[in-house]
Amino acid sequence: MEFDVLKDLAQTITRNKIKQIEVLGNPGQENNRVFALYEGIAKGQFHSDEDAARHFTGANAKDPNYRKLRNRLIRQLINTSFFVDAQQSMYNERGKARFSCYRDYAAAYILWSKDATKASHYLFQQLLEQTIKFEFTELSADICRILRQQAALSPGDIISHEKYSRLHRLYEDKRYWEAKAYDYSENLIHHYITRRSPNNDVHLLASQYFDELFPLVEKVETTQFLSSTYQIGVIKHLSTNDCKSTIEMCDLALRTLKDRPNTNRGSLTKFASQKLACLTQLRIFDEGHKTSEYCLSLVNEGTYNWFRILETQFYYFTYLKQYQEALAIFEKAITHERYNQLSGSNRDIWVMLGGYLNLLAVLGQLNPAEVEQVAGYYMPSTTRYINDFEVLDKEKEGMNIPLVLLPVLYSVAKGMYDEEAFRRSIEALDKYRQRHLENETNRRSAIFLKLLLTLAKKEFEGPRAEQKIQKELQLLKQEPPQMSRQSFAVEVIPYEDLLEMLLKSS
Repeated sequence: MEFDVLKDLAQTITRNKIKQIEVLGNPGQENNRVFALYEGIAKGQFHSDEDAARHFTGANAKDPNYRKLRNRLIRQLINTSFFVDAQQSMYNERGKARFSCYRDYAAAYILWSKDATKASHYLFQQLLEQTIKFEFTELSADICRILRQQAALSPGDIISHEKYSRLHRLYEDKRYWEAKAYDYSENLIHHYITRRSPNNDVHLLASQYFDELFPLVEKVETTQFLSSTYQIGVIKHLSTNDCKSTIEMCDLALRTLKDRPNTNRGSLTKFASQKLACLTQLRIFDEGHKTSEYCLSLVNEGTYNWFRILETQFYYFTYLKQYQEALAIFEKAITHERYNQLSGSNRDIWVMLGGYLNLLAVLGQLNPAEVEQVAGYYMPSTTRYINDFEVLDKEKEGMNIPLVLLPVLYSVAKGMYDEEAFRRSIEALDKYRQRHLENETNRRSAIFLKLLLTLAKKEFEGPRAEQKIQKELQLLKQEPPQMSRQSFAVEVIPYEDLLEMLLKSS
């Protein structure tokens, strides 16, 4: 920083009235009421404004004295946020840069608004190098706009004006396409996950978006744009259950993004885990182990993505028929200290997987005592088991399917059921099949449920059951595997493998 820039900075600060900066942690503050309110909230002493107001003023939360105290704390917390230590190990280089760039941009903008032209110009120039390096496109566009404006007001500075005008147009264009790709991606995910559009509608929309964006990858080429565009490509193929093309799209995304300095691990995890899911569905196990290990290398233990990767690995090993490995994955997940923080469908999945481990034990694939020690003893038809679910028992077209099938699978495998009660259960399942599964998306599940119903009634119907089973089995083998939009797969264990085990046990 040149001395005349430093002088401009010092004089600007001096001639503007400097208020006392109220931040938390100032010397002598430990015993004042603002700090006491902060401590009480941070340590859980107060659970509401009413609690805090009663403590400090003896009145309710609308008391003017309490509102004044509360507003002072809010102001101090906001002021203090500028001094949060972003150099901690929990932040990567780009995370640290983002914090520093936005903080310095705020300072430069204030100086610019106070006519500190030299100081703000210097800061904006320094900032622009960092925002371009780390691909903070929005900041780059805003800084170029200000530098362009400053250059226009400087007589004779035509070169700088042309330079920043060109950069401004460039980054505004990048910002536009980043925002558009992100908007398209979010729109598709919303429809894809919530099932508000049929598969073909999602496919056509994703194809339209992808055809518009993909030709621009070399022009826009920011990591954010590339990640959103490839995500659209993945949904384009997944919406028609095309696992082979999905793998190719994931490979393209990983090759493009893997060595880019501004790619975050979350983006890589998203594409790598999707690739592992499709490899599993297609039974391509030679590449699966390598992809599985790569997925784990991208996530921190105990995070949401870590549990999702373990869930995908669980399916990988059940499809590989390595059930002991699946049990080890299950134990690793549920014994982790953060497992109890899972909620909703994220927790429901693991409860259900424990039920399938018990099923494998009944079918002679795992040691029952070992499964009970790890996963507990499950009786899937009991009210207690059903009450363990928050979300899955209400969802009718995705991961609810293996949950609905499990009690009947369990009963058939054990050969323990009351004939009259079982008949009512079979009738209810058949109605469920007709109402929710008779569509293109759930064709495999519909066929397997028919097989299961036939097998369940085998002893009541005689030798004709065997012919029905073989007929439905042929139809099942002709259908490609299904991917669930809510989770990894509808089939916890491939239907063909389940049928083989059930026939052997009957």
